Amino acid sequence: MRRWTAALLLAGAVSGAPQWAVCAFAQAAVPFQEVPRAQPVHASHLAAYACAVAGVGLIAASFPLSDVSDRRYADYLAEVNPAAIDSRWRASVRADRIASGSLLAGETLLAASIYLRFIRRPHDARVSLEVSPARCAVSCRF
Repeated sequence: MRRWTAALLLAGAVSGAPQWAVCAFAQAAVPFQEVPRAQPVHASHLAAYACAVAGVGLIAASFPLSDVSDRRYADYLAEVNPAAIDSRWRASVRADRIASGSLLAGETLLAASIYLRFIRRPHDARVSLEVSPARCAVSCRF
């Protein structure tokens, strides 16, 4: 007799358990709050593309400038006039520095364009203060 009573009590408790487990009564009382989705803002990538074009142009220009520097160095090596040796050396060094500067500036601009286009996030407020009865006072996003 005790087994039958225990089995009936257990069956009665288990048959109502799914509703208790998911709080079906509490969920049915309040409808779900609709959360509006933020529309993505299209940002212009003009600065990134301009940096990329300028960087590629400077990198491409550094190769002919390097050839000019090599030719001026060859002229310096072939010079026999002691008065002109110094000016040819300075011209060779100046052309070499211009070619190196063009290459470095082009690589920097290319890296900046990759950062601007793919890595940098659009500017938006990370911490905001909103006074509203339906919102938190301070919102912090990562």
